[in-house]
This record gives sequence, structure tokens and C-alpha cells, in this order.
Amino acid sequence: MPLTWNVAYYSGMSSTQDLRAAVDEGVPVGVVATLLDTLKLLRTLPRHLDAGGAVFIDSGAFSAFQKGELVSWEKVFFAYECVLGRTDYPGALSIVAPDVIGDQSATLDLWAVHVERVRTWITAGARVIIPLQCGELSAGEMLAHAKRIFQTDQFCAGIPSNLAAMTAEDCATLHHHDFHLLGRVVINAELGDKLRALLANNPDAIYTADANWLRSRIKQISLAANELRQAPSDNLFESSRTRAVRAILRQDPYHQQPGPSGARYSELTYGT
Repeated sequence: MPLTWNVAYYSGMSSTQDLRAAVDEGVPVGVVATLLDTLKLLRTLPRHLDAGGAVFIDSGAFSAFQKGELVSWEKVFFAYECVLGRTDYPGALSIVAPDVIGDQSATLDLWAVHVERVRTWITAGARVIIPLQCGELSAGEMLAHAKRIFQTDQFCAGIPSNLAAMTAEDCATLHHHDFHLLGRVVINAELGDKLRALLANNPDAIYTADANWLRSRIKQISLAANELRQAPSDNLFESSRTRAVRAILRQDPYHQQPGPSGARYSELTYGT
């Protein structure tokens, strides 16, 4: 079975110019809830979903952790619910449940506090990613706690890839139908071991991932933008940055599993 993703989200697309390019290209976009303005929440992202696109909205918890800041969960939830309430295709919307990076106990407490809110998103049809933080409990035990707290298994299990990333041995304790790798798309040897461990127990599951596509392509985009400033554009209101991001998206895309002709991202299943 090939190691590939059903959907690989192009994260880092929260700015207006970058998001416009990604939406125009129809790629699966990844954004951060706290960086979205009203236009993106009420129009851009819902329209992308309704046009057959896929959207991943991160809570920003990892970035807040790195900066030593607290997450404004109400602001995060507001963003989720704005988009969720304005699309006809909630299944193509992936949103990340509240968690505390690297702290299982605090994450479990946070789930208990916000359980009803999270359950409303699941009931509304969103693909809710429940991050399984690493610690004393195995990943399988954390997953069991999640099913007990949220009283359902109709969610996606989130696999951390940064800091205290989940090991292949821990991945082997998981039995589920839907997985998302948080913060990593390119499959190196280490990630390959984790995926094989997951696939051994979950061969028919959905596998998705997100990573900041822009971060490693800043130089390419900058060079392309400089060149495009000298070239006339058919759209006078379109920035050279948007045109550059679009051009690099075409040249250097993520590799992911193609679905059947006309399939929505939310309908893809892991193939052989």
C-alpha cells in the first residue's frame, strides 16, 4: 500500500493574497482561526468549500505555545462556527479541537470543559480533529478517553508531529477510521515508519496531513513576485504576490492521492 495522503492541506494561507491564490488554484487550504478576518470567515472559505474545496482550520495552539501565550478559545470557536454555519458541505471542513501542547492531563481537562461545544460541531457534520497529545498514557488510551468524553467515535484522530511527536510504537496502539498528521506532509523515513504502524491496524482509514507550504518556498515566491512585477497582468487588482504564489503552487505542489473524477475531498477514501 503506497504511503500517500488522501488530502494534504497547504497550511500558512491565512493572508489575503496567499489565500486568494490557493483558492483560485482549488487546492486544500490550511489557515489559523485567530488570523482570519470577517471576509474570509463569511465568504472566502465557505465559498471554497461549496465549490468542492477542502479547508483545514487550525486553532493556533502550537504557535501560542511557542510564544508563551494563551489561546483565546472563544475567538477560535467563533471562527470555526462562522465557516461551519455558512457552507453546504461541512464534511470538507476540518477543525482542530482544543488541546494543550505536550500535556495530556490538561488536554483531557480542556476536552471536559468544552465537550458540548465540540459535540455540536460533530453533529453539524464538521470533521473535528481531536489531537492525541503524548505522555504517560498511550495514544490508544487517549483515543479511548476521547471517545468516552465526546460520546462518539465520529471524529478524526490528530497525530502530533512537532516537539513531543508520537512514536511509531505509540501509533501502533491506535485503532480508528480517520487520522490527521498535524504539521508534517513530506514523508521521510521517520514519518514513513509511523504511517506503516498506523496502516497495519487501520488499512482502510482516511489519512490526511497539513504543513506550512509557504515557509519552505519563500525564496521561490519572492523571486517569482519580482519577475511578475515587470509583466503585465490581466487583473489590475491582483498583486504580484498572489500571482507568484499561484505560479509556485503549479510548479511545486504537494503530492497526494487523486480521487475519482468529480469527487469532493470529503468523499475520498484511502486506496491501495
